[in-house]
Amino acid sequence: MMEQSILHQSQYLEKILDLTSDTLFLIDQDNRCVDAIVKTDNPIINSRNQLIGSNFLALLPKSTSQLLDLEFKKCRETGETSNLNYDLPTSDQTYYFKFIIHKFDEAHLLCQYRDITQRSNMKYRLKSALQAQLEVGKVAMIGHWSFYLKQQEFLQTGYSNLLRTNLLEPKITSITELLHSVHPDDRKKMCDFLNKDLSEYSTLEYRMILPDLPITYIRATKYARHLENDDWVINGFSQNVSDFMKNRNELEMVLAVVNNAPYSIFACHLDGQLAFANKACRQQNCLTEEAEIREVMVYERLKNFSSALEWGEFVQKLQQASGYLQYRCDISYPEMDIIGSECSSLIIKNGNGEDIVWTIQRDISDQIRYEEQLLRSKESAEESEKLKSAFISNMNHEIRTPLSAIIGFGNIIAETADPELRKEYGQILTTNSSQLLRLVSDVLEMSHMDAGKVRFESAPVSLTGILNELSLSFVPSDDLPNLFFDIPQKEVVAHLDRGRVMQIMVNLINNSMKFTPSKGSIHVGYLLHDDAIEFYVKDNGIGIAKDKQEFIFNRFFKVNESDKGTGLGLSICKGIVEQMNGQIWVESEEGRGATFRIKLPIHTPTSS
Repeated sequence: MMEQSILHQSQYLEKILDLTSDTLFLIDQDNRCVDAIVKTDNPIINSRNQLIGSNFLALLPKSTSQLLDLEFKKCRETGETSNLNYDLPTSDQTYYFKFIIHKFDEAHLLCQYRDITQRSNMKYRLKSALQAQLEVGKVAMIGHWSFYLKQQEFLQTGYSNLLRTNLLEPKITSITELLHSVHPDDRKKMCDFLNKDLSEYSTLEYRMILPDLPITYIRATKYARHLENDDWVINGFSQNVSDFMKNRNELEMVLAVVNNAPYSIFACHLDGQLAFANKACRQQNCLTEEAEIREVMVYERLKNFSSALEWGEFVQKLQQASGYLQYRCDISYPEMDIIGSECSSLIIKNGNGEDIVWTIQRDISDQIRYEEQLLRSKESAEESEKLKSAFISNMNHEIRTPLSAIIGFGNIIAETADPELRKEYGQILTTNSSQLLRLVSDVLEMSHMDAGKVRFESAPVSLTGILNELSLSFVPSDDLPNLFFDIPQKEVVAHLDRGRVMQIMVNLINNSMKFTPSKGSIHVGYLLHDDAIEFYVKDNGIGIAKDKQEFIFNRFFKVNESDKGTGLGLSICKGIVEQMNGQIWVESEEGRGATFRIKLPIHTPTSS
């Protein structure tokens, strides 16, 4: 019996109220709070503020207090309970509360305060989310549907692609009506998607043909399947994706252009992992079109970078250049006949916000070859100008010397009666005339070689006969070095241009005589090889320094500028030998003589 009356015992009443009730206020006729049980905690109503004895309405914002004042008066007059929701704006946020007003007695009102801020915020958020979803559905042209298999009908809400409008009320559409606007090639796919595909979740893309519109692309997604009143119902939604498909088609077209571009194009993540390589890039780096590159590092398969360190330094340089670099790459691809490229590298963020390094590499091999040709032409022109200056300088000196002697001694002979002197002066005239004739012959010979007009007349020739004839051409003298001809006993006949061989050997012997002292010696002979003959002229003269040996066959070159001659003799010899498909070279040490060697094929060409 004691337990049944516990709720009526006064000592337990306060505890019961504290456990079961919200914040309570007892308000008198002057709207003063005469008693309170405070459980709420906000900046206005909390246990820290002095509520008892204060005008309750004066504590509240004006807009809220005005509404409550009306309810207080109504409750006092009618005795009816008021149960409304109110806002409680504060400096930091707005609180929401339910305020229940009871007439306690003729002098007091009992008010119950319930905080509903969290519930109101949740309700507001749900309402906002629903509204946002509806608005997104309108803009994105998304329609929801339920398809009833037995009736073969759709119950549609949201956007209708068939009617091209947002439905304010649900609409029933038969599958026959819908298929009438579906592209003929996609009708069977749609029927199978709805009637034969038993999977709960799947997607179908199809096309619709609508009046006065281009083909419309639709993506349908079903996400649930359940039994309802003995009829299977499929729930799903459809979205008009025409803009997406248009963008995708354009993207695929751009990608096709990039992939088939004549330039090498590749993309990498900042760590060097390859993300893309077009056909040209794959061909240059021997990658098949089917080869997967997603796990490949750029410095492992592409020639552009040899190591992770080199790639890292390149990325750092690219970032310091604000994400764009243009540079020349001298990597060669022999299989593609590429010797150089012009590259542009730039950093572009992908859809995930990740930095991707794109590189476009354009073949400029023809440009490089043209530049090299221009450089060679420039060097050749400069060399030609140099040779021209050297030629004029040499000719000026070489022609003036014998001409001066000829003119001078010609006048002297005319005035000299002594026969011995006239004979001596005549020999001087003959020597200088021969020198001038040789000079003119050398110039003409060089001119013929430059014009490609050198003539060759090959015929069977006795090598012993050539050496014997050379020995008779040089008269021994105390002022000249000793000349020895190494003539083998065995007769050898070769197919050569006798006149050209004699011309070369005479030039080489004369050259050796200029640089060999009178007590020295010169040996002339030949060696036989399987398919060639090697002539030599060997002296024990002053020799040639190593650093000058590579230049001695150049036009107008002289070991010593003060030496006599035009500097054309050895150059002429080289030109003739090379046109006979032969080789000429020198072996020498400074102070220990020189050996000039000529190697000619046994059968030299005949040309004109």
